[in-house]
Amino acid sequence: MVSEELTEAEAKVYDRQLRVWGVETQRRLNAAKILIAGLTSGVAAEVAKNIALAGVGSLSLLDSTPCSPDAAPGNFLIPADFMASQSVAEASAETLREMNPLVRIAALPGGIADEPETEYLGGFDVVLLVQAPLHMQLAYDKACTDTNTAFFTACSRGTISYFFENLHVHEWTPMDAPSGAPLQKSLASFTPLESALQHPWKKLSPRYTHKLVYALRVCSEFELREGRRPALADADKLQHRARELALEARAEVAADYPRAPLPKGTIPEDVLPTEVLEELVTGDMELPPVSAVLGGVLANEILKVVSHKGEPVNNFFFFSLMDNIGQIETLG
Repeated sequence: MVSEELTEAEAKVYDRQLRVWGVETQRRLNAAKILIAGLTSGVAAEVAKNIALAGVGSLSLLDSTPCSPDAAPGNFLIPADFMASQSVAEASAETLREMNPLVRIAALPGGIADEPETEYLGGFDVVLLVQAPLHMQLAYDKACTDTNTAFFTACSRGTISYFFENLHVHEWTPMDAPSGAPLQKSLASFTPLESALQHPWKKLSPRYTHKLVYALRVCSEFELREGRRPALADADKLQHRARELALEARAEVAADYPRAPLPKGTIPEDVLPTEVLEELVTGDMELPPVSAVLGGVLANEILKVVSHKGEPVNNFFFFSLMDNIGQIETLG
């Protein structure tokens, strides 16, 4: 339930953003309950900082990784004088409380479960999982679907990064609706992560589709089959699989045009550039500028979701320094 009035302290602290998006939007933010699982990442730190400063109602952090100089090199929320007995979630929570004392910030006990409790996740409005193995992403996505909880998962590796969101069925209004005009509400339907990763290649346009789409598909197949992330030594196998999928897509298109040459834009055999694939499997270290860009866009998405204001990304967002652009892809 959104509270009827902002407190005097809230009105003073959030004065600038109240001028931008209004009291009703701030009320919605103040009532939102957000969970971020995985705090060793710079992306998670960026998102946590941005949504805490925006004034969400409560922010829960989940990551039992013990603090150490090497535990979370990308998380700038962990102070230099951290206590060795603290987890990265606890150390991050302390810094966030100092940034905005008005937000209820909690470091949850325990680690990130492979099989999350569905009812527990249902107590949040948004769940964000960062830098997690694919099987865990799929489990969280399913649990959030069962409880109609908005689900996000994000990854940043080297020069490339992306996030995925599943809002199930989401109602939103335009961000720039004219003052006094009746609100035009729209509905957006989303696809589960598993279905999105199985998007038919024959429906992709190689001219416009981000190359990370192809890389992510073959890497996700490998991870589910082998139970581990692919490494550089697996690049040839992954490239071979990409060619197989491309040939299958070409054959499917050819079946639709049995007496004509393949149409322009049909997926080529070499659709996946080697440098893109290698960066995805070898980019173990996060780059702060990449994490900052992805974290900023992702935090804004979460604020849009809980406020129901602004058209959401549906359903992947990719950002890479290779092309220095952010691109939305709707898969599934």
